[in-house]
Amino acid sequence: MKYSVREFLSIPSGRGHRFPAVRVGLGMLLPLLILIPAGRTDLTMCAIFGSLTGVFGRSEPHWRRLKQQTASGVLMVLTVMAGVALSQAGRGPWTVVFTGTLIAAGISVAADSLRVRPAGPFTYIFAFTATSAAPFAGSLVEAFLTVTASTLLAVLLGVAGRLHARRHSPGRLREPAARLGSPRRARRLLVHASRYAAAVGIAGTVSAGLGLGHGYWAMLAACAPLAAVELSRGPARAVHFIAGTYAGVLFSALLMQVPWSAVQLALLLAMLQFSGELYVVRHYGAAMVFLTPVALMMTGFTHGGDVWALTMDRSLQTTIGALVALAVVAVTTPRHAGSRVRG
Repeated sequence: MKYSVREFLSIPSGRGHRFPAVRVGLGMLLPLLILIPAGRTDLTMCAIFGSLTGVFGRSEPHWRRLKQQTASGVLMVLTVMAGVALSQAGRGPWTVVFTGTLIAAGISVAADSLRVRPAGPFTYIFAFTATSAAPFAGSLVEAFLTVTASTLLAVLLGVAGRLHARRHSPGRLREPAARLGSPRRARRLLVHASRYAAAVGIAGTVSAGLGLGHGYWAMLAACAPLAAVELSRGPARAVHFIAGTYAGVLFSALLMQVPWSAVQLALLLAMLQFSGELYVVRHYGAAMVFLTPVALMMTGFTHGGDVWALTMDRSLQTTIGALVALAVVAVTTPRHAGSRVRG
């Protein structure tokens, strides 16, 4: 326990993480600075999620990063469009839960098969559930063009990083080679997909059953610890997520007291995303302090809400989702499972 507390309080050096954070921050800011003067703030969420393609493959050599971000970008466009279509159809929370569960399982298999990093469907579930919950009055074509353009910009920024010295790139532990079609690998893909489906489905069902607002936050929180299961870090990741989100909710409550203009909000979100990316590999809890306000405030371009209700709802939903994830990890992880690196 002492080691765990000491590990939680320690933050490794930020060397090698600043340039990837700049890429992601710029990828978010530039599309917003085009949409806001054009009076199309209704498309900002599509642009923001497209920009998150930049978080994938950040530690990879540049051509491998291009491959990962291209694959991730296609998945991101598909999930955003699914969310927008569901929003326009006016479907209820149970439809979102059911569809989100299917997407979690499907994206888990696709992302693991493609060896996309960060692993798992967390970012895609965020994109799908948030866009499905937000009202959207534009056309599907406009949404598609926006998310695609933002995704392409993120990919181009990733390739442009080739100009930066490789010695600044952060290292990472790599997954031992495994044949794609091997029974062992196929079994791992199915186990992972079933974990995500169970966690997302149960968390969403609990939230919808209790009639809570913003139920997608519970589904999102249920995804967070699962990518670290095979590293025996699932419970630690859940603690980081809960603690960081609670701190981030308080930080958000302070930030939302300020009457930000659209341009100021765009700059703020880009800076928060940049700060989160600085810490996301080094200390997940610290990263969530900055990333939680991004999730809570990105809707400020289109509609507001009661700050107290919003922050309390996020805290409650995070607790539900994280506890569900811990239960799924406890039930599905064998006691003799080792700490084999998954990447």
